[in-house]
Amino acid sequence: MKAGNKATKRTAIVVFVSILVIFAGCLLSGCLGGDDDQTESSGAGTSSGSGESGPPPEKPYVKSIDTSKLKLGEPSDATITIFNNGNDAVTKERIVMTATAVKLDNWLANKALKTKSEEERTETYEMAFAETIESGESCTLCAEFDLPAKVSGVSIAGIYHVTIEVYANDTLIGKKIMDIHLQS
Repeated sequence: MKAGNKATKRTAIVVFVSILVIFAGCLLSGCLGGDDDQTESSGAGTSSGSGESGPPPEKPYVKSIDTSKLKLGEPSDATITIFNNGNDAVTKERIVMTATAVKLDNWLANKALKTKSEEERTETYEMAFAETIESGESCTLCAEFDLPAKVSGVSIAGIYHVTIEVYANDTLIGKKIMDIHLQS
């Protein structure tokens, strides 16, 4: 009877972690965390939004990514500003976010998370926009999320490794990589 209980508990933990990873991926799909890590641009060594001097690239680029307002348990948003310094209008934008759960604040959930491969802890989410950004103009894209604070009664607050890629007219124009701590 005790061996059956252990197997049931292990199954429950595996199911819980699977649900946790899926919800965490949905959580992180929008834009996450603070704005204090690195932003990279696909332009010739130019870093978008990092305050480096030098002329901006002569093509669309990511001016800023602000994820500082995201919180668990309440509606929140993240913004990405694209500046079109190119000659042609931008008519379609795409944001691809990949989030990997690194460490959860809840010790039991974190222990279960450690049994998962990186692939099982990673979710990718894609958002498409159809804003027209003329040459010389900027546009701020707002991603709104209502992120849950708990999954199956357990807090999903923790540290996540997030990569945000921004595309304009199907061309990668910027990338931000950050480790963020989501909290309620």
